[in-house]
Amino acid sequence: MDVIKSILSLIKDKWIIISSITFILINAILIGTERNFYVILPIVFIILMVYLSFPLKFYLAYLILSPLSIPLSEFFQEISIDLWLPSELMLVALAPVTLIMLSSKNHQNRWFSWHPILLTIYFFFGWIAITSVTSSIPLVSIKYLIIKTLYFIVLFYLPFILLVKGTITFKRIITFYTIGLLAVIAITLSKQWENGLFNKFVAHGSCNPFFTDHTSYAAVLALLIPVSIALFISSISAKWKIFFLALTIVLIVAFVLSYTRAAWLSLMVAVAVWVVWLLKIRLRYLVLLAILFLGSIFYFQDSILIWLNQHKTASSGDIRKHISSIANIRTDESNVERLNRWTSAIRMFEEKPLLGWGPGTYMFQYAPYQASYLKTRESSNLGLKGNAHSEYLGLLSEAGLPAAFAFILIIVLLFYKGFNLALKLKPKSADRVILLGVLHGLITYVVHGFLNNFLDMDKVAVLFWGYAALILAMEYFYLKSKPRIEISSKTSASESLS
Repeated sequence: MDVIKSILSLIKDKWIIISSITFILINAILIGTERNFYVILPIVFIILMVYLSFPLKFYLAYLILSPLSIPLSEFFQEISIDLWLPSELMLVALAPVTLIMLSSKNHQNRWFSWHPILLTIYFFFGWIAITSVTSSIPLVSIKYLIIKTLYFIVLFYLPFILLVKGTITFKRIITFYTIGLLAVIAITLSKQWENGLFNKFVAHGSCNPFFTDHTSYAAVLALLIPVSIALFISSISAKWKIFFLALTIVLIVAFVLSYTRAAWLSLMVAVAVWVVWLLKIRLRYLVLLAILFLGSIFYFQDSILIWLNQHKTASSGDIRKHISSIANIRTDESNVERLNRWTSAIRMFEEKPLLGWGPGTYMFQYAPYQASYLKTRESSNLGLKGNAHSEYLGLLSEAGLPAAFAFILIIVLLFYKGFNLALKLKPKSADRVILLGVLHGLITYVVHGFLNNFLDMDKVAVLFWGYAALILAMEYFYLKSKPRIEISSKTSASESLS
C-alpha cells in the first residue's frame, strides 16, 4: 500500500518529467521502426495526461493551440469529413467537463439558464435541430448541429463559469489565445517578407494552413485589436502595459498587411461607434440619422447604381485604391463573386423561407441559383468553393427566417446588455474599459458578418462566444452585488473578470 502511495505521489509531483521521458521513449521507438505517421501518438498521450490531471491547464492549452490548429484535409486531401487538429478534438474532450459543471445546481447556473440571451440561444439551436431533420442533406446538417452545439457548450458556457467563479481572468484567456496567434502572425509575416510584403496576392495565402484565407485571419485580428487596446489602458502593472502595447502594434501591422477590405471596414465602423459613445449622442438621434441615411439610399438608388457600375478601381497593393475598390461591382472578381453568392442565398431563401435547405448545405445546393451574369472564375457548380459569404444570408438560406432572426436577436441583446452595463460602471474603471473593448470587438465581427461567415471555425468562434461569456459574467457579478451607484474599479469584479 505504501509503495502504491509513493508511486502516485511521484506521478503527481513529477508528471512533467515522467511525461517527457515517456514522450522521448515512444518517439524513439516509432522513429526507429520508421512509423513516422504515428509520431503524433506521443503528443496525443501528453495531451491526454494533461487533460486528466489538470482540466484548467488543458483549457489554457486549447486556447494556445486553437490559432495554431490545422485542418485534417491538409494531410488527407480526399477526406470527406474535415476537422481542425488538435483544437476540435480538444473541444470534444472539454465537453464532458463543461456538462458536469452545467448539471450542478448552483445560483450561477439557475441565473444563466433563464437569461434572455440564453433563452434566445436555446430557440436558435432548437430551430437548427428542426431544420437538420428537414434538411436536404441530413448528415451534413447533423454534423453542423453537433459542431455548433459543441462550440456553444465549451466556448460560451465554460468561460462564463470560470470567470464568475474567479478561476480564470479574462486577461489570461486573451493572453493565452494571443500566444498561439503571435506564432501564426510571425509565420505569416515572414512569408510575406520573403515573397512581397506589400503584395496583396501574397497576403491572401500566407496565413495557410492555420487559416483558410486572409479574410478569416483578418477577422480574428479585428476582433482582438479593440480588446488589446482596452487591456493596455486598464492594466496597472508596467509589464502588462508593455505587453499589450506591443501586442496592439503587432496586431495592427498584421491587420493592415492582411489586405482584407471587409475587416478594414469592420474596424472603421467600430471606431465610428466608439466616437459616438465618446460624444454621448442619444439613441433617438442615431435612429433618426439611420432613417435619413436609409431613406437617402432608397431615394437616390438609381444614381447610386449608376455610380457603382461606373466605378472600376481594382483592388491592389495601394491601400487607398484597395479600400476604394470596395465599390467596384463590375470588374473586381471578389466583389462580383460575393454578389453571386448573396444572390444565390436570397433565391434559395425565397424558395424555402421557413425551414431553409438545411444547416451547412449552402455550398452543395447554391449552384443552380447562381446568376449567369455574376459568375466569375471563383464560381463553381460542384459545391467545392465555400459558403454564402454572409452570416445572415447563409442562415436565411440554410435554416430560414426564424434562425436568422434568432441570431440577430442574440447580437442585439448582447449589445443592449453590454452597453447598458457599461453606462452603470465608473467611467475610468478597468471593468468598463474592458467591457467596451469587448463590445467594440464584437462590432467588428457583426459588421464583418455581412460580408463573410467564419463562426464555423473554432478559432473565430472562441473569441465571439468568449466575448459573449464575459458580458454575461460581468452582468451576473454586478446584478448579484446590486449596485445602485457607479461601481468603483477597486471592486473584486475587476480582479476576477479582467
